Amino acid sequence: MHEDIHIVLDSVSDVRETALINNPRIHELRMIVRHGNEEWYDGDKPLEEMFKMVESTGELPTTSQPSVGETFELLRDLAQQGKKILVINCDSVLSGTYQSCCMVAREIMKEVKGSDIRVIDSKLASNAICGIAEKLLGKIEAGITMDEAEAHVMDMVKRTTIFFTIDSLEYLAKGGRIGSVSALLGSIFGIRPIIRVNPDGNIVSIDKCRTRKKALKRLIEFAEAEGEPEEIFTPYSMADADAKYLEEEMSQRFPGVPIRSGRIGTIIGTHLGPSAIGLFVRTKA
Repeated sequence: MHEDIHIVLDSVSDVRETALINNPRIHELRMIVRHGNEEWYDGDKPLEEMFKMVESTGELPTTSQPSVGETFELLRDLAQQGKKILVINCDSVLSGTYQSCCMVAREIMKEVKGSDIRVIDSKLASNAICGIAEKLLGKIEAGITMDEAEAHVMDMVKRTTIFFTIDSLEYLAKGGRIGSVSALLGSIFGIRPIIRVNPDGNIVSIDKCRTRKKALKRLIEFAEAEGEPEEIFTPYSMADADAKYLEEEMSQRFPGVPIRSGRIGTIIGTHLGPSAIGLFVRTKA
């Protein structure tokens, strides 16, 4: 008998931008965005509207992880139904959701006899997480066990690398990710950093470019250097034309390799701004 495994993702995965949101085995924990007196769940407000709010007030929204109560309710309901649960969280350096889910999982496994909840820190964000979930669904349908499912996710995480670039350091500065002096200097000299998420989940700048065109080319160069891709991801903010450029360039270099493209949500957009674009690669095993 196959184990009835369900997958829980947080909204930083941008799962609402994909067909996965309609899969009965997929569940979402939604983060919260606040701006002034307004509050909304990640995914309920388009990026354009949020950036207009920032432009008109000069203030960034604040963000918070899903409430412990909502997390507990979702995981307990699934556990009481006899579901085995695999929670795949975004990078724990970026959000405290992973720690909260670990705490809730421990409590539920004490309360619900026979429950099995595994919580994974993916060290990733956006549609790279959806790519992992989609691959995992196929394995689940084929009869994979929980131990095998967890190992499969960890293997894909290790083979996935995140690169991205932004035009303005303003949002990172306002969000406390870099100092105001660094942001000012970057703006004056037109610095466009190439940023990588390391295997430990920490964000590091690995290159600096003077033009957007050069930055996009460097993204491609870094992604190519990772090796033969199994799947390619191009998450972006309000940079539709640049996303299309990356898709076309990577398609020419790696014909037949699936490319998953889509807009990021307001949680990531709050910290990276309207020009953000990423090139993520999961290499072949």
